[in-house]
Amino acid sequence: MNPIDEFLKDKEKRTRINYGWILRQYFREIKQIPETYFKKKRDYQSDVDKWWRQHLDEVPKTRNTKLAIVRGLLEDNDVVFGKKYWLKLRKKRKGSRAATLDRVPTQSEFKTMLMHGDVKDKSLFLFTMSSGMRIDEVLKLKITMVDLKHDPPMVKIPGNITKNGDPRTTFISQEAKAYLEEWLKIRKSYIRTAIKKTGHITKKDVNDDTLFPFSYDVAWTSWNRLLRKAKLDDKDPTTNRYVLHIHCLRKYFLSQMKLSIPAVIPEALAGHEQYLDEAYQRYTIEQLGEYYKRGEQKITILESLPDLTGVHELLKEKDHQIQKQSEEIQDLRNQMQKLMVEVLTMKDKEKK
Repeated sequence: MNPIDEFLKDKEKRTRINYGWILRQYFREIKQIPETYFKKKRDYQSDVDKWWRQHLDEVPKTRNTKLAIVRGLLEDNDVVFGKKYWLKLRKKRKGSRAATLDRVPTQSEFKTMLMHGDVKDKSLFLFTMSSGMRIDEVLKLKITMVDLKHDPPMVKIPGNITKNGDPRTTFISQEAKAYLEEWLKIRKSYIRTAIKKTGHITKKDVNDDTLFPFSYDVAWTSWNRLLRKAKLDDKDPTTNRYVLHIHCLRKYFLSQMKLSIPAVIPEALAGHEQYLDEAYQRYTIEQLGEYYKRGEQKITILESLPDLTGVHELLKEKDHQIQKQSEEIQDLRNQMQKLMVEVLTMKDKEKK
């Protein structure tokens, strides 16, 4: 088997396409044939050096992603270099972050975008934002993984669709639930229409059980269309990419929820690995849900929810005061009962 195909055989379709293009580019640039490359003894390190010099002026994050993919192929074929070598390559040009200067949309901007969308758009993007999930995770969800009867509506994400392989639980807003319920009413009709449009080339089935039965490209196209309609389609002059992109929804979720609840909770709900264990050790699912509801007002876009900031703490304090007063009243009752017993005892003695 072609070493590229062997390396990519267990990866998802989109990953196979993207990685395959990068690896074929690698072999073209070093002028080698993949099928015979690992069968002959070569100075593989010299090949990497030569290839890397051609990519030093690329966007840092893109360049380093390509390097990681090439490294993966080499190591999969027992060509292993030390960590210092790879680190040295990465440092040949400063910069490791994404070159696109993106930003988090304001509530007003996000609302303007959604006003130009249909039920599918509103449902998808409100679900994605209010859950803190990655868009590719959302697109792999099955209908059965969402519990709309739970308060707040709960999403159980299995490990086989998360980025780090760890299962987790998150929630969606009541606003997202309302639009999701409307989307579910027309979902099958959407699938049938999609099948008719794509004809024999589609693999789509009317019994598809995914919550949002369409591809990443469809979601991305919808997002870009809303950007243009809302006149929010500014692009980074360096990379020519939209400043407001679909992945900013997670940033919006995190930035807004942290204004109302402990940071560890939205970070864990969003699937950041370093926070998962801490959150699940400190809180039950029900407690996470209660915290989520405290921050829900901050991630409500189209509908207005009352600002309950501080209300939960106030109610908690009132409960404490009521409990204290109840204990004091019980103490008084106990003292009165004791006094009555003493009075009755004294009267009995006087009669004798």
